[in-house]
Amino acid sequence: MAMKKNNNQSAKIVYCIIMVVIVCMVCNVIYLGATGKHFVSGNDIEEYAESRGESKTDILSAKRGTIYSSDNEVIAGDMKTYKLYAILSKTHLTLDKKPDYVVDPEATAKALAPIIGMDEEDILKQLKKDTYQVEFGSYGNNLSSLVKDQIDALKLPGLEFDEITTRNYRYGDFASYEVGYAQAVTDEIKGKTVQTLVGKMGIEQAFDDELSGTDGERTYLADNNNNVLPNGILSETAPVAGNDVYLTIDTDVQTELDMQMEKMIEELKPEKATCGIMDAKTGKLLAISNYPSFDPNKRDIKNYVDLFLNEPVEPGSVFKSFVYGNAINDQKLDVDDTYQSGKFHYKVNGKTVATINDHNSGRGWGTISYKKGFYYSSNTGICHILSEKTDKQSLLQDYEDLGFFKESSIDGLTSAAGFAGYKREGERTLEYLTTGFGQGSTFTALQLIRAYSAFANDGKMVEPYLVEKVVNSDSQETLYEAKTQYSKQIYSVDTVKQVRELLKGVINEEGSTGYNYRMDDVSLIGKTGTGQVASESGGYRSGYYTHSFVGMAPYDDPQVILVMWYQGSSSSTTSAAKVVQGGIRAALNKLNTQPSQVVETSTFVLDNYMNQSVDYAKEVLSNHQLSSLVIGDGDIVMSQYPKAQTEVSSKSRVFLQTNGTNITMPSMTGWSRKEAEAFGTMAHVDIEFKGEGTIYKQSVTKGTKLKSNQKITVTAK
Repeated sequence: MAMKKNNNQSAKIVYCIIMVVIVCMVCNVIYLGATGKHFVSGNDIEEYAESRGESKTDILSAKRGTIYSSDNEVIAGDMKTYKLYAILSKTHLTLDKKPDYVVDPEATAKALAPIIGMDEEDILKQLKKDTYQVEFGSYGNNLSSLVKDQIDALKLPGLEFDEITTRNYRYGDFASYEVGYAQAVTDEIKGKTVQTLVGKMGIEQAFDDELSGTDGERTYLADNNNNVLPNGILSETAPVAGNDVYLTIDTDVQTELDMQMEKMIEELKPEKATCGIMDAKTGKLLAISNYPSFDPNKRDIKNYVDLFLNEPVEPGSVFKSFVYGNAINDQKLDVDDTYQSGKFHYKVNGKTVATINDHNSGRGWGTISYKKGFYYSSNTGICHILSEKTDKQSLLQDYEDLGFFKESSIDGLTSAAGFAGYKREGERTLEYLTTGFGQGSTFTALQLIRAYSAFANDGKMVEPYLVEKVVNSDSQETLYEAKTQYSKQIYSVDTVKQVRELLKGVINEEGSTGYNYRMDDVSLIGKTGTGQVASESGGYRSGYYTHSFVGMAPYDDPQVILVMWYQGSSSSTTSAAKVVQGGIRAALNKLNTQPSQVVETSTFVLDNYMNQSVDYAKEVLSNHQLSSLVIGDGDIVMSQYPKAQTEVSSKSRVFLQTNGTNITMPSMTGWSRKEAEAFGTMAHVDIEFKGEGTIYKQSVTKGTKLKSNQKITVTAK
């Protein structure tokens, strides 16, 4: 009985305790609702929750891979700029409850004005507005990291920055249709507005997956002002940078070609023009220049067609080489045989339905050899070969094997097929004949440069390509490397020798169509062409032609191939020859120069060093393995080359023009043309160039004090 009584007492005690707890909880809820404070501890629950913060997630954008030239120069790279804004709301506090807004507008305006170049009174008007935050228009946009550092150094509360990543194309209009461009695209990811660079044209688009990388993510605890709380990082995944893409384009060859094309365009004013240069043995495209073109930084695009890859034209007589090559290869043509030039009458059932004339109004050159006919670019010679000597099926198979009239692609960039006029329905023998001299059917510059490579490689074509390799930007591991690809044997070695001999005569025989293209220092061979241009309303445009040229060098073992055409009402073999000669020399000079060692490259985005001390700028550049050339004996930087926000590779040379007037001559050995031009502009001297490529000789010795407008001759090879 005693035990039962004790059990009852214990149960009553437990019951009383439970009731007390319940009563306390109810009272705490009532008290909390009325006061916002905990009944027992007296803590402010709202303040506690606020200080504890809430979980937030930020997307960490991955750096887009860099696009390099074959000589390791940065063509396209990410560029970070900053937008300045000021917080004016007094509710914006730091973690320790200190002001994180503009406390002293007058002092802030005075300190900011000289840094961003905005009038002090205008800044003050902005800072006195009754709003949460303000911006500073163009003065506060696109600020460099150097300017941001200067503002941060002021340690003024309330000044904040938005970081903006854009794509910078260092050389501007530089193989721009092939390089393409990337632009920022806004997307919503986990409730966050994120801007991502996406390739929209060219290699930027074709290799977008390789260049893009993988974004990271950070989850953290933050207070109401979005400040990260102490030890508030909950998880973080670092972004993975995109891979780097190395092109076959060479900056020296491309720059020289662009310059020569620009001169020709100024003189002849064509509506369209394109030129490409290829390493004949490997297929590497060393340079491509189109007109009209565009600057990817501005995206001032007027024509979206890549003329080199996707503009099929009737190029004229440059196509004759393939008719001769087929007939020689089939042993049906002896080039010393003769025919009657001037006019060819195409007949159907014994009746003349068309007369094809040689380009000298049908006068011709009398009875001449097929060799002379090739030199003089005789259309009637082609008609005789096609009608009397050629196995048609054999020739059409050559067209197929050479890649004509078929769509193709280079590293993801599509190239147009062109149009075979003789394939249309009905009797098309006339179009079959005209195709032989490059009329009535269309071809792209890419198709021509690829097909001509068979005459540089003992009868096999080499496949052109633009991307040399893809490299992991962190580990430098090569993930992809292009390989040279050859076609099947299309022509015999003996045929190739005979065709080269014909191409040599076009350039070197006086009276031939290509005589103005000859070079004293290079054994150039090639073929000229002139084709009519179709009108949108039918027929051909009057007085308007496609002028073309395909050349190779040197004669005995071609290392480079160049294809060019331009369309317009004016023509000049002298102007066109300068493009060819400059491009060929630059390419041969570069291919004949072997690097002594492979140097690993890194990149650095140049800040704006204007108005900074020379010593400071030199120190920054030196820390990033960049060499600086100081122009003048001043102590303040007045101008720089390359410009601010340009991404450059390690070992690059940066010019710093100072406020000093005492300028001495540097050694220009190893400089590019662009560097010499930049020095000439900054030093106010006249640079005259001889040759193309890398500078190895100068008329003024190093250390000579320079005079304004002094003439300096530099020689390159």
